[in-house]
Amino acid sequence: MARSRKIDPRSMKQLNKQMILHYLIENGPCSRMELMKKTKLASSAIWRITEELLDEEFIEQKEYYVKTNTKKAAVYGPTKSFAASLIVDVQVLQTTVALGFLDGSWEVLDVFPTNGFDDFSKRICHILESEISDNRMRKDRTKIVFSLPGIVDDKKCELLYAPNLKWHDVDFKRCFGKYNFEIFADNDSNLSLLGESFFAKDIESSGSAFFLYLGEGIGGAVLIDGKIFKGKNFAAGEIGHSILSVNQSVAEAEELLSISRLVERFEELNDMSIKGNLRERFERLVEAWHSGNKFACEVVDEFLKNFVIMLKNIGYFINPQIIVFGGAVNNIWETFGTKIEKQLSDMDKYGFLNGIKFRDTIFKNISPSLPGSNVAAINRILETISSIQ
Repeated sequence: MARSRKIDPRSMKQLNKQMILHYLIENGPCSRMELMKKTKLASSAIWRITEELLDEEFIEQKEYYVKTNTKKAAVYGPTKSFAASLIVDVQVLQTTVALGFLDGSWEVLDVFPTNGFDDFSKRICHILESEISDNRMRKDRTKIVFSLPGIVDDKKCELLYAPNLKWHDVDFKRCFGKYNFEIFADNDSNLSLLGESFFAKDIESSGSAFFLYLGEGIGGAVLIDGKIFKGKNFAAGEIGHSILSVNQSVAEAEELLSISRLVERFEELNDMSIKGNLRERFERLVEAWHSGNKFACEVVDEFLKNFVIMLKNIGYFINPQIIVFGGAVNNIWETFGTKIEKQLSDMDKYGFLNGIKFRDTIFKNISPSLPGSNVAAINRILETISSIQ
């Protein structure tokens, strides 16, 4: 007769502890009573675990209370006494460095042009040394996360190749390991989708999703059964290097769908140079398109024709439940969704796109890879919470 396997009480307690902290991170501060209702744990377990989390400085009591039938109840939420992550969000034109916290928020520390790797490395080292001296980073908890526009071996923390940066074979552990923090590196599209899967209910509950990252280049990420699928050589989702054939010419998708090149083409036709970052320049293009500017309409029409072809390819090949758009520009669907839907419907003669949800990223005012980087650090903290004293 087979023996029944006993559940290790310590393991169960640890899972419950992770569940409570995850709930507070994902949903925000709440009372112990709400935690009891949502987790179905006994009152004694909730009290014991929240006291442990308070002692370990993972959560803190907030300065306000919620009313119950008989009294005011204390409210608890993730602490901001230490940084969960130092985020280095590398884009082709600029790099953003931020501190990320357990409550999912972040604080931008610096934004600077992405030049050669030597200059980049010196700037990151300077920021690290400054932040270490401020004591907001803890070597036993804070993670350093690099979000990169290229092919990344996330197991070794190596950037294999970033064509638009002309960086290759960069070992981030070797470059920054002297500071003795745990280091992560991943592709910006993968991190964007990771952030969505943590905070967006529709992604969390779906079996599959695709993130289409739009910026100076174009990238993609694939989620299957709740996990980011990266492929044998870490190139899964790299849609920018697929081939499109339009008007009897062949080009990589990145050449046709880069937001940077879309804006540059509009500025060339108008014989103008618009100052600002890529998001601001795109907004000027959209304003011109709404006002009927012929050059704006010309470049947008060409862009959307290629964009819809790419979406059909993604929808037919991967057939995900959700396709999310974001990157340097986070309002593609809000701006062009009606036109995209119409063109997709005309092309979808087999009905394979029926029911697929299209939307913009939930992260509106920042590159979604930045909060996604913080999620990577948060997930690691949740995984290792039992070993942190």
